[in-house]
Amino acid sequence: MTAVCFDLDDTLYDYHEYAEAGLRSAADLLEARTGDSFHDELHELYFEAGITDGTFDRLLDRHDLPADLLDDLVTAYHSATEPLTPYDDTEDVLSVLGSNHQLGLLTDGRGGHAKLRRLGIREYFDAVLVTSTIGRSKHELTVFERMLSELSVPPWDTAYIGDDPRVDFRVPNDLGMQTVRLRRGRYADLEPAEAAAAPDREVDELASLLCYF
Repeated sequence: MTAVCFDLDDTLYDYHEYAEAGLRSAADLLEARTGDSFHDELHELYFEAGITDGTFDRLLDRHDLPADLLDDLVTAYHSATEPLTPYDDTEDVLSVLGSNHQLGLLTDGRGGHAKLRRLGIREYFDAVLVTSTIGRSKHELTVFERMLSELSVPPWDTAYIGDDPRVDFRVPNDLGMQTVRLRRGRYADLEPAEAAAAPDREVDELASLLCYF
């Protein structure tokens, strides 16, 4: 392998930390607008009730709050600025791999560039592509082709490391990239829907990648 590309959320850090910071930011905004605190309730909806999609819609509907608050809450969620913490092995692995590989980062997550700054790991990557900024997603061949082009490497000499079998492995498999699943985070128990979406191999921690590349 001459290049290794990574997903971001739940691959290089725990997305729950991002969610916690975002929910606090949104709750702060809501308190400023309404005079009431919804911090604990938002946390309960997201982390205990497991309502990770439509969290704000549920809260607004439950308390008969104006629906036009929704966009501002979503923006506040993704605009939190407090630092994020990489997984314990992230920086060591990126440092070692970066010494003899090109490193890329390809994420569908909103605010990917800001996440990298908050994590303090942007300098490890030779190329970064946040698909939401170009109106694309990892379901599309073109985003992986663009990453390969930016790194100037062929797919057969490149690995892609991700965590979510719904989006991370089908396209790079089709391209002939080597795919590795990090089985931790929100989707650790999720199985691929079909063989075409399965990775070539799985690891439980990033440090295990050093055995392969």
